[in-house]
Amino acid sequence: MVAKPHRQNSDFQLRYFLANGCHTADGAWSLMYNQKIDMDTKLKSSEVHLLRMKAKRMELNFILENNHANEIQKLNAQAALLEMDINKETWEKNYEAAKDEMATIVKLMEELEPQRKYKHLPDSEAHEAMQREEWLYEFMTRAENYILSEGTIPQDQLQAMRSHPDFETRILPHIVGIYEKIEKITKDKDRFTVLGKNKEQITLGGSYDNVRKIAK
Repeated sequence: MVAKPHRQNSDFQLRYFLANGCHTADGAWSLMYNQKIDMDTKLKSSEVHLLRMKAKRMELNFILENNHANEIQKLNAQAALLEMDINKETWEKNYEAAKDEMATIVKLMEELEPQRKYKHLPDSEAHEAMQREEWLYEFMTRAENYILSEGTIPQDQLQAMRSHPDFETRILPHIVGIYEKIEKITKDKDRFTVLGKNKEQITLGGSYDNVRKIAK
C-alpha cells in the first residue's frame, strides 16, 4: 500500500526506504536533514498562507457587510467564502500531516546522531565528508543489482564507478567477486546469495519493529 494521504512520505517510507536505504549513518542523517529543510519550508509557507486566508476572509466579510457593495460583488464574496470553506478541511489535514512528518524526520535524525562518524564536523563539512563512503557502498550495491538482474553493468554506471577513488581497491574486486560467486552457482534460486550487506552498521528502532540492525 503506497497511499499516503496528506503526506509527502509516510513514516514507513522515511524510515525504511529513505533513511534505511542509505549505506552509512551519516548518509542517512544527511538525507533526513534535506527532508527537514524541505518540510520546514512547507510548514512556514503554510503559516504564511494561513495569514493570507484570514486576511482574505476578513476582506470578503467586509464586502458582505458593506451597504455600498453591489449584488455582484456580494455574490462573488459569498462564492469565494464557500470555496475557502471547501478547501479548509483539506488544508488543515495537510498542515497537521506535515507537522507529523517533520516530527518523524526529527526523531530519525536523533536516532542516527549517536551513530554518525562525522557528527563532530559542522553540517556542511559533514555532508561532504560522508560522500566517499556512501558512494562506495552505493556503487557496490548497484553492481550486485545490475549483474543479478541484467547480467552486466550499464556503461554509464560503470563509468561513474570508475571515477570513484576506491574503484581499484574496493569496487572492482567486489565486481569480480560477484561474477566468481555466480559462476559457482548451479541453481537459479541461489543467485541472490551473492547479495551483500554493503553498509556500515545502522540501528534504527521504530514502531514497526523494536530494533533493525544492518551489519556490514
